[in-house]
Amino acid sequence: LEMEIAEARKLFPVTRHYAYLNHASISPLSTRVALAMAQVVVDFREHGGMNEERWMEQVEEVRKLVARLINARPEEIALTPNTSHGLIIVANGLDWQEGDNIVTAETEFPANVYPWVYLKRLGVETRFAPAREGRILVEDVAGMMDERTRLVALSFVEFGTGYRNDLAAIGELCRKRGVLFSVDAIQGLGALPLDVRTCRVDFLSAGGPKWLMGPEGTGIFYCREELIERLTPALIGWRSVVDRDDYYRYDSPLLPDARRFEPGTRNIPGLVGLGASLETLLEVGIPRIEEQVLALTDHLIEGLEARGYEVATPHERREERSGIVAFQHKEHPVDGLYRRLMEADVVVSLRGGTIRVSPHFYNVEEELDRLLEALP
Repeated sequence: LEMEIAEARKLFPVTRHYAYLNHASISPLSTRVALAMAQVVVDFREHGGMNEERWMEQVEEVRKLVARLINARPEEIALTPNTSHGLIIVANGLDWQEGDNIVTAETEFPANVYPWVYLKRLGVETRFAPAREGRILVEDVAGMMDERTRLVALSFVEFGTGYRNDLAAIGELCRKRGVLFSVDAIQGLGALPLDVRTCRVDFLSAGGPKWLMGPEGTGIFYCREELIERLTPALIGWRSVVDRDDYYRYDSPLLPDARRFEPGTRNIPGLVGLGASLETLLEVGIPRIEEQVLALTDHLIEGLEARGYEVATPHERREERSGIVAFQHKEHPVDGLYRRLMEADVVVSLRGGTIRVSPHFYNVEEELDRLLEALP
């Protein structure tokens, strides 16, 4: 793995300028991703749409890579502009009845809250499971559910604390109760293994620019095959149907697979770039990426605690950990800490009164030491 990480680091010119520890926000692009995108742009510059068919085929390869990443079938994958798009497909696609409810958590990113809360107009209630010292307990989720619960909507990893939800246990709970399970996977997918079959996930949404290390404006949506017909597509367009190239036919049926959720033309340069990134991640191997990311965050947590910093991320159990570590200090305001780190070219985020650090697999311990040395 060491050699592979040394090789992988060469793909990221960002390492020449910064200790870049902010993958929970926006990842830098690798040279491989930038080149793949540039090839599309140059081709369209030189040849217009002459080679469009070739690029469409490449986009279908991206769909297969996404399916491989989460152990789904390509027919269950829609390619979207962002995470929100997938969540909105679910929110606006289910046949809600007045009195239904949805269970989410009080520490969710707004993208995984607004689509559900907005269903209040249909008489649907959104319930928030509490976070106990940053942890979302399965029993608390269960305690929020009743006979009118239609959906549980949680993140794979909580954006602020880095707490990794027990998707397998929550998926099993939902299956037993006959409740649908939607996962916002953006803060874990690409760094941690996720199997939609094992975890009994019904819907999964994620975006390209964080741990998947793809460009902005790219995303993925998974819908379990048996549920495709149950979702009324919120957005219907000319590409949602079977005979889309028969331009004067207006009664073509919807595509039988998740492509029906792609209403119009796609972001070809972006999706080709996402594909190049997925290839890199799958070549290194997600289990090995997880091992590296957790080793780096182990090193960071140990260093922070040795210096008297309070780690806000739940870290007693390894299976609850992710690539995110949030910390603070009772004597040093976080704004000052943040400025100090950024001035030292250590790139992190400020989130909810903590400094949030999020290294990826190509980072090295020396970069975390740079962070620790820059702290007062």
